[in-house]
Amino acid sequence: MIKQGLIFSFKDLLMECEVIKAYARRFLDKTTVGMIDEVRGNLESIKSNSSTTATTRWSIPDDRPLCTAWSEGESKPDKKSTHHVRGEFSFVWEIRPLDEKPFRGRSYFVLDGLASTVVSVVDKSKQCISRWTVDVGDHQSPGTHFHSQIKKFGTKPLPSSIDSFDIPRFPVLPMSPFLVLEFAIGELFQDRWRRHALSDSPEASRWRGIHEPRLKRFFSWQIERLSSSSVGSPWMGLKLAKPLPNLLIGESQ
Repeated sequence: MIKQGLIFSFKDLLMECEVIKAYARRFLDKTTVGMIDEVRGNLESIKSNSSTTATTRWSIPDDRPLCTAWSEGESKPDKKSTHHVRGEFSFVWEIRPLDEKPFRGRSYFVLDGLASTVVSVVDKSKQCISRWTVDVGDHQSPGTHFHSQIKKFGTKPLPSSIDSFDIPRFPVLPMSPFLVLEFAIGELFQDRWRRHALSDSPEASRWRGIHEPRLKRFFSWQIERLSSSSVGSPWMGLKLAKPLPNLLIGESQ
């Protein structure tokens, strides 16, 4: 097995781009939803043309974020929130196409650097009232391999020592950029997204088909790590666990 970052299927990530656009369309800002097509096209170009020996940045830049529709009190059930807000979504994944045993044919890519997704929640005055990142670590990173951090927000200045303070790192599920987007939509639209996401629509079924296998592999790995030792802190064992590159794809075809 190749000793490197996590490996993903181009086919699965391209399908995510296609499905999320239809799946979440009613919850996305119409003026920025075109970013999904753009980022899908960029990934297709990386698959076909980018070097297999150098890293390429796949991203939605933070100065041109994909935005949700406005949540008018819907961040609490029954529209009981007083906040009128929307989410702004961006990410950077540094990736490299694979064309080496056992991953021939440029069907897969490996995370080979930064892998961070950012969600900012802004109000009608464009003031950021909440921001978090969801990150995939590497084999030297502290914290759990899959983790989230709350970033500074608001107008109150913070000392530089606090601004650069990068804990806590909260453990999270293995989230691709668009799974982070679904999480954010679910927080902003509590009732409507729950009804939509639990329906038997074709888009919901396709979305489940992409993510269910990954989540099953992740939880099986977590259980295996817990069972692999009978001494010491179980939490510390999970925190220090580093996955094999093929964790989320299974064995290569």
